[in-house]
Amino acid sequence: MRVKSSLASYVAEQFAPLGRISSRAIFGGVGVFIDDRLLAIVMGEKLYLHTDKSNLDDYVARGMPQFKPYPNAFDLTTDHHEVPQEIVNDAEQLRVWGERALNAAIESARAKQMAGIERSRHMKQAKKRAKQTK
Repeated sequence: MRVKSSLASYVAEQFAPLGRISSRAIFGGVGVFIDDRLLAIVMGEKLYLHTDKSNLDDYVARGMPQFKPYPNAFDLTTDHHEVPQEIVNDAEQLRVWGERALNAAIESARAKQMAGIERSRHMKQAKKRAKQTK
């Protein structure tokens, strides 16, 4: 595992019990992956974790911003929000937030997969109807 920052190393160490850890450069920072799933982004001294409807309120209630990989881009954002510094500094709380972020990432991937399956099913049905009307 190649890590480029002390914060990314710390995060990887805390998240090690969650699965197979890897890291690589992403958006000019370091992406921390668990089982090849992007869980965290470390940009400078800031940590961003994956969010969805199950954990988003924890971040929004604290006023934590959404990760924008390219600050000058109009509306390009990701499903990651900045983690409050008090959570980053508390290893136990960070592991809890990491586990919730991993669950959010898994559910998001499952939802995207199901949407793709549904889209494929609709396309097949449309092609079948088109053949029947010929």
